[in-house]
Order: sequence, then structure tokens, then C-alpha cells
Amino acid sequence: MISNQTSSVVETSNSAIKDLHDKFMRLHVILIEYCTYIDISIMITIMDDLDMHDIENNHLDEENHQFGSTDSESLHNEENQSETQGMNDIENDHYDEENHQFSYVQSDNVAAQYGSCKQFIGADGSLFWIPEVEASWMPTLGSIFKDIKDAIKWYKGYALRSGFDIRKSTERKKSGITTSKYFIYNRGGLPNTSTLDIISDDHNKKLRNSNCKHTNCKAFVAFKVIPHSSEVYLWCFEQQHNHRLINQDCMHLSRAKRQLNVVDQAFIHKLSSAKVGATTTYRLMCVIKGGCEFVDGLEIDWKIFTRDINCHIGGTDANLLITKLQNRKENVINFTYEYRCDKKQLNALFWVDDTLKQNFELFGDVVSFDATYRTNRYCMVLVPFTGIYNHKRCVTFGAGLLCREDTNSYIWLLRSFLKCFGKASIMVVTDHDPTMKKAIEIVLPYTKHRFCMWHITSKLPLKVSWETMNESDFKAGFNSIVWDSKIVVNDFEMRWDPLMLQDNKWMKDMFDLRSSWIPAYFKDVPMSGLMRTTSRSESENSAFNRVSHHGYTLNNFMNAFESVMERQRNNQIKFDFDTSTIIPIIKTPLEDMEKHASMVYTRTIFLMVQREIRHSLVSYSQKSVTSGVVSDICIVKHKRTNISKKKVVVEKKEKVDIDSEVEFNREDLTVKCSCMLFERFGIFCRHIFCILKIYDIQEIPSRYILKRWRRDIIPTTVLKRTFRYGDSSGNVEKVAYKAFSMLDQCLSSLSNDDKKLEDFMQKLEVFMTDIGEQGSDKLPVTKEAHIDKLYGATTNPEVVDVENPPMDLPKTICYWRFGRSAGLLEACNLFMELKWCNWAWCQYKQEARHT
Repeated sequence: MISNQTSSVVETSNSAIKDLHDKFMRLHVILIEYCTYIDISIMITIMDDLDMHDIENNHLDEENHQFGSTDSESLHNEENQSETQGMNDIENDHYDEENHQFSYVQSDNVAAQYGSCKQFIGADGSLFWIPEVEASWMPTLGSIFKDIKDAIKWYKGYALRSGFDIRKSTERKKSGITTSKYFIYNRGGLPNTSTLDIISDDHNKKLRNSNCKHTNCKAFVAFKVIPHSSEVYLWCFEQQHNHRLINQDCMHLSRAKRQLNVVDQAFIHKLSSAKVGATTTYRLMCVIKGGCEFVDGLEIDWKIFTRDINCHIGGTDANLLITKLQNRKENVINFTYEYRCDKKQLNALFWVDDTLKQNFELFGDVVSFDATYRTNRYCMVLVPFTGIYNHKRCVTFGAGLLCREDTNSYIWLLRSFLKCFGKASIMVVTDHDPTMKKAIEIVLPYTKHRFCMWHITSKLPLKVSWETMNESDFKAGFNSIVWDSKIVVNDFEMRWDPLMLQDNKWMKDMFDLRSSWIPAYFKDVPMSGLMRTTSRSESENSAFNRVSHHGYTLNNFMNAFESVMERQRNNQIKFDFDTSTIIPIIKTPLEDMEKHASMVYTRTIFLMVQREIRHSLVSYSQKSVTSGVVSDICIVKHKRTNISKKKVVVEKKEKVDIDSEVEFNREDLTVKCSCMLFERFGIFCRHIFCILKIYDIQEIPSRYILKRWRRDIIPTTVLKRTFRYGDSSGNVEKVAYKAFSMLDQCLSSLSNDDKKLEDFMQKLEVFMTDIGEQGSDKLPVTKEAHIDKLYGATTNPEVVDVENPPMDLPKTICYWRFGRSAGLLEACNLFMELKWCNWAWCQYKQEARHT
């Protein structure tokens, strides 16, 4: 054993840094590891002054760390009283100095080093290894540290440089206060010679292989607390190891280096919102840092952390989500949510934020909603409310989660929708679902309900015989009257009669429901032409399915939902930017009309208006006019013919050119066309532009420029607001990303100068050490604490007000997951016991019982 020495100072030196391996990537490693909790003022200082002087090493003051005679005697007496008891707490710790005296007569291979240690032969002929580290890291008995955390940090650094791992051992306390603490080698202790798992009930399960093998190594360190102080000193130390130490090239595989830091944990959590699993996340980080050796942990460790998150949330998933939404409601302006429970289990949920409310206020005249599945582990269906904004793209107004798709659930959802927005839409588009139909009739009696035309027409081949479908006249006639937006009610009913098939109940039922899906019955409904199908909802559902997974917790799904909203709002900003920066090309002689349209409309709508203006000049002309006192009635015809109706065959499809009637008021400039394009889409048709040209109207009257199609009606500041659910440190995250960007710019400017890059590397390493000392106390102490921080709420509250929804799986999930196997019955019984599926639903139970 190393003899006791007097108290000395832990000296640190500014030794030269070893040759850099891939400098650029190492700088990224430092950057990624420390940018999340760095003080931005310090970061800006080092960025502004790259020639900053080296931070002085914190040399310990000898005078402050030498014991006086009185203190030395008291400490020596305390050591004598507790030394034997403390040493007995280490495995096989009857310390025999004679057995630990070693001969410095080196073996034949004594000059050869293995990693950072040297091999020696003991007096008894056994081999042992002693680490070789820098002088500043060599342990010295009596060295004083400011507290136990500082001592642990030093010993961990010594172990990493030596090539071994450590773990906690005995801790002595007096009156609840720690007086001494022991740390031993991670593989210390006697090896387990048993081959059976004693935890198993039947004791016949073999132990699985472990990467930690005990060697009964005696290496340890012990610290004692100085009385009436927080300082500790090194009072006992053993540096001999009975095994080879880890080579420094393989140190990244040690247990200490396989611990994921907070940045890696946050990286896994954030990428999960984009449906990126732990394996892909690990590979991405390896690419970012320049190799697997620069990444903490292995691929399996990253997967384990994902498992730990799900296990930590556990049964508090729903309660955690409701807590976060409540916190959001209290701290975010105009955020609203509603939820419903059934026997304390979450049954339904609806939420909207300020941006969604503003979207509905401007574009909520026509709304479509449809349910989508497999977005979370509880099989709660997602019901997003979708519309069309001023760039004619999909926009979300709100979303709900329902455990059941029944009438009562949809009634609650629509009432929550009305409560949050304060008004109903003019028209709602859904699929042909009777439960939705009944709920809309009860909650939205004055809203026009329209069935999705695609869902109805797609059933035609199933409802009509094969012979009838192959008749060219039947299919062409059906499509010509169903999809024609210009057809009137009387014309539709007259042309439907020849298509009516005898004894076809489905055709009769669809005719009875004609007012709910045929375009002719919606011509008077404002903006009815925006959506005739639920394709917009299907598009939104596809976007949500791309970032969500059927195994997601509710909190993971909410993060994924928010990522979709951020991308949607970023697209809105991008389209607004294109509208304000791209100068349109004037293509017609009506320059003033086109320029005015380009100044008031978004780029997407302007291109539609420009097309109508161009057609009004090329293909249409005034056929006749009937003048009145203040109004003129003009007949606009197509230039290809002089008769009112003519059949024109285009690509084997029958098209009819119908003259349009335009009524124009000369005094107040009101105008109306029989094609009703403005009523259906909110823009002038080619027939109206033809008449405005004749009357020399240079601009579109302001009353006909709808607000929903104007440019920049939603400020960019509103669209850039982030409502990250559960993110309690949004400002810190912004500062961290800004610091990352600043350092990345420095790397780019120095990448071609090796000398400056190496100098910058040295300064950054010193700076990193200083920041590590300042920020170590601010980091989450445990993995669970950091998970709570990631989600922004306590995952294990004392009182759980809302329990998780029941985990009812779809009826085919057992067959889909386990296949036709003999273990299917056992698996289904297990799922039924865990309330993961309904055994009565399983269509394969009879087959499983007979297998």
C-alpha cells in the first residue's frame, strides 16, 4: 500500500495538447456537447475575442490545503478509529500490506506498455498493472477537494485517462451527514460462478452473457469529509489492478463513455417527433460527429434510452399530457383545450392554439374533417379539422382524439369545436358516415353538410353490375351529371332518370341523398366549390401518419403533431415570401387589371385570375346585350361557335359549351354571372372579365376581392410563434442554436488554416473545461429528471387525476403481429390479460385453439 504522505496540492499544468485527429470534427463534438447549457454572454465573449488569453488554471493554494498540527492530529485520530471499519466494507478487503508489496523487478516484457498502464510482477509472482497518467492527474494522499462532487469528478477523470471504470461502494454517515465515501473498480468483487438465474421461479433459466466480468480487483479510493466543512480529502488509495486496463483507442466502449449525455438524450427525443427511431438517430449522430468513436454510447444504448422514456412515462401518459396542456393554457395567450374522461380514463381530447384560431377566423368558411388511425398506442382516432388558406393549400384549424367513433363522441367533439371558436362554418364536408351526419344535425343545424363525392362514386363498381358498368353510355352519363358544377337542379333530375336502374336500392338511396352531395344543390352556398371531397383531410391525415407511429405515447404524438404544424406554418411563410418577392409576368393587354390583381391577391390566386383574364380575351366575346335602366344583361359566348349549344369532342369526352349570362350594374359596378364561379370560388370568371373589358373597367371592384384570398392577411410574427407542448426551456434552446450557428461560422472561416484552427481548438477546450465546472450543478441529476425536463412536467405525480385510455388493439393486430403460429392463442391471452385487445374480436381464435 502507498504510504501516507503529508497534505499536498493537486497541481495542474498547461501541457501541450496531443496531435489533433480530425480537428474539424472534434470541434463539432465540443460544440454539440456543451451548447445546450452554455451561457450566451460567455459564448458571445469568446466569439468576439478569439485571441482571448488562456484561462488561468485553478491552482490550489498550498497554505489553504496544508493541515496544521492540531487538524492533523484530529484527522489522524479519526482515521485510526474508522480505517478498519471502512476497509472491511470493500469486497475481500482484509488489507494485508505484505501481500500488496510488489517487486519492481520488471518482467521480460516490462518495457512494453498496454494502453496507459505498465505491467509488473509482484513478490508472489502474480502480474499486476499500474496506470500511467499525466503528473497533474496522479493521486496524492491528503489532496483536498472543495466538495465530494469535485472529488468524484477528479476520480472519474483519472479513471478515464487510466483506462478503467468505477462504481460506488461504501458510504459512511453520521447523524445523516456523509463522513466518508469509497469508490472501487467497476469489475471489483468476486465473480459469479452460478450458471442459473436464481431470480427465475423454476431456477432453470440460464444466465445471459454480460459484458461486465468481476475479477476481484482491489483498486479503490476513499475520501473523508473535513469536520465542520464541505471539503473532502483523499485519505486512502490503491492503484494496483489485477487485470489489463482498457486501451485508450477502445475507451469509448467503456461503461463510463457509454452513458448518454443530455444533448444526445434531447436529440433522440426531438427526432422522435419526426418518426425517426433510435437506430437512425444514432447513425445520424455518428455522421454529424465524424465517427462512432466520438459518440457516447452504442446503438443499443440509444435504443434503451427510448425504452426508458416509454417506461418512465408509463401509466401517467394521459395525466402528463393534460398537465402540460393546462400549463400551456395558463401561460400561452388564447390557447384552449377540452377533454373528457370515462371512469377517470381519458376518453376524448380537443385542442387549439392562437394561430389555429386565426386561421379559422379567416379561412373557416368551409371545413372538412375525417378520422385517421394508428397514430398512438391507445388506438385513439385523430380527427383534424382542415380548410384551405389564401395560397390554396391545406390548413389545420384544430384536432381531436377520440377513443370511439360513435355519435356521442362526435357530438362532444363538435360542441368543443364550437366552444373554442365561437362560431360554426358555412359548410362541412365529411365522408358518408351516419354517426357524423347525426352529430352534425344535432350540433350544427344551420351548417350545410356535404358528403364526399369521391367516397360515393368509388362505390359505383360495387353497387352496379359489371355489364352495366361496361356500357359506355351509363358510365359517361353518370360522371357527366355528377361532377358537372354548372348543371342546375332541374337538368340534373331530368338526366338522372334514364340512369336509374331497376331494383337497385343503392342508386335510389343516392338519389334520395342528392341534396347532400350533388354540386347542383350547393351552387348557392358561398365557397362551395373549394371542397367537394375529403381529399384535403386525406392529405392532412397522410402528413400526420408520416410523423406518427402506432406505438407512440400521447405525448410523443403531440410532439409529432406540433412538428407538422410548424412545417405547415413555415410553408405559409414561404408562400407569403414568394408572393411579396416574385414579380409576376403580365401576359395580356389588360395590364392595369393584371397589375391590380397581382397587388391584392396571393401569387397562387393571381395565377388563377390571370388565366381567366387570358381566356376572356382569347376565347370569349359578347354575343348580345339587353340594356335596362341601371343594369345591362349581357350574353357571353364562346368564339368557336355562333350557336348557343354545340357538342365538342375533346379526347373522347363530351363537353358542352353553354352561353353565360352576365348582369352588370353601371352605377355601383355590381356584377353577377350565371356560371356562379365567384360564388363557388371567390374569384371573377372569364365571362365577367370579358364584360369588364367592354365597359373599360381597369380594376377589380374592392367588394369582390375576398379577404380570404388577399396577401399577408396573417402576420409572419403570428405564424412564427411556437407552441411546443412540454418544452419548458424554449428560450434556452434558441440561445443554444444561436451559439451553435456562431461557432459553425467560426469553423467555416478557419477550416483552411490548420494553425489557427488548432489554436482555436485549444482555447475552446479551456473554455469547455471552465463551462463544465460552472454548469455541472445545473444539469439534471438523473435520467428521470432529464426526461421530466424534456416533457416539461413531472411524469410521476403524487396524484393521478387522468388515467391512460384503454389499449384496445384492432381486431387483426394479433394475426398481423404473430401470424398463423401455435403461439397465437398464448399471445392473444396475454394481450387480453393486459387489456391490450378484445378477445371477442379475434377472428383467428378458433384457428388458434385448433392449432
